[in-house]
Formats: sequence, C-alpha cells, structure tokens
Amino acid sequence: MNKVKVAFLDRDGVLNLKMNEGYVGFKKYFKWIPGAKKTIKYLKNNNYKVVVVTNQSGVARGYFKIKDVLSLHKFMNVQLKKINTKIDHFLFCPHHIDGIIKKYKKKCSSRKPNNGMYKIIAKKYYIDRKNSFMIGDQLTDLMFAKKSGIAGYLFQEKNTYQFIKKIPLE
Repeated sequence: MNKVKVAFLDRDGVLNLKMNEGYVGFKKYFKWIPGAKKTIKYLKNNNYKVVVVTNQSGVARGYFKIKDVLSLHKFMNVQLKKINTKIDHFLFCPHHIDGIIKKYKKKCSSRKPNNGMYKIIAKKYYIDRKNSFMIGDQLTDLMFAKKSGIAGYLFQEKNTYQFIKKIPLE
C-alpha cells in the first residue's frame, strides 16, 4: 500500500477571509484569501491530497444548516475547477457544547483540537505522516496536528500561496 501525502487545511482564515463574525455558512460571505486557490493547485501538482478540516459550530448555533455548508463546499470546488484543481475531501464538525440545535449540542471527537477528522482520512488512505501537515490559523489547528502526528503550521499572514512556498514539500 502506497503512502499518501495529505495537506490538511483549515477553511475559515486559511482559504477564505473570516467574515460575518467568523461564521461563514453561505456563498455571500465567502471570499477567497489571496493565493488560496493557487495554493491548492500547487499542492495538487506536488501530489498531495488536499483535505479541508473545519469546525462549523454555526450549525449547532443555528446560524446555518448542514446543507448550507455542503453547498458552500461544492461552490468552492466549482470555483477551483475553473483552474483545473480541486479539494479532495471536505470534513467538518457541526457540533458545539454551547449550541442551541439539540442534535448538534454536544462534545465531539471530530471537533478540533481533537483529531477525529484526521482519523476519518486515515481510514481512507495510508497517510505519510512525515510529509503530511496541517495549516491553520488557530492554536486548535496546531493541537490537531500534534495529536495526529503531523507537522502543524500557523497561518497568520495575508497570502496563502506566499506562506505555502515557505514550507519545504517533499
């Protein structure tokens, strides 16, 4: 079985600007961060599986629905298809202990900093941990990386592509 290099990317704050108080559940609030689309294409051209792992507590809080998140993710890949690339997998956790929607008001092993979303991908691929990594804009993203045994990079810049070029890829 071949090892697979995986680039785990947080969504809000890494691929798109945080808007609407950080709850981006609809296309109208979605705006790509400069260099984000080019970053995904760059990773795909370097034989990485690109996986978005994102907490979406806006579902639990009643700001938007699961179908809205799925629609937004589909929209992202439609945009990426225009430059002949794609995100391979979107994983998200809709749960939050402070939620108001009963079925999503709970602790969850998939919510970062936990690494349940990593484990889902690890069932699909034999992950090359040495050459896989996580890019996020929160400490919870770095904790996710540490729990998953992969490198973690904190993104707090303005251009995702300029950032990814600083990371040594295999």
